[in-house]
Amino acid sequence: MVVQLLFAALAVAAGVAVAFQGATNQGLMKSAGIGPALVINTVVVLIGAAGLWLGTGAKTTFFPTGASWTFYIGGVFGFIIIAAAVLVFPRLGAAYAIALMVLGQCLAAMIIDHYGLMGMEQSPATLQRAIGAALVVGGVVVFRLSSSAPSTP
Repeated sequence: MVVQLLFAALAVAAGVAVAFQGATNQGLMKSAGIGPALVINTVVVLIGAAGLWLGTGAKTTFFPTGASWTFYIGGVFGFIIIAAAVLVFPRLGAAYAIALMVLGQCLAAMIIDHYGLMGMEQSPATLQRAIGAALVVGGVVVFRLSSSAPSTP
């Protein structure tokens, strides 16, 4: 139970980090441009990833036999996340942009779980999960209706 709570807290911390990452990258983009902002972000991520890799035993099997090519496209998704966030935050506002990102994550995660994609264990979609997704959609609508999103720069 304690381990589950720690993982839940880590997931919440990751959500907080996504919001701050988008905001800080957007701020850096204003002063340095989109290219430098995303490169700086990526270099910091690379340094952190290398530190984690070295700190956890530094296995050198980056391409184990039998690993699907789909396991190597996470970087593409990471780029989409940082590029989209830096572009949509100033146009939609941080709260509404994050609400939409959470909606996308929720729907994609349900599909991934239901079909067992990307090596995940299969966990069928249920009525309860569909209700949860509908609640997220409702949250997005509430954010949009109450949004005082800045105008497009």
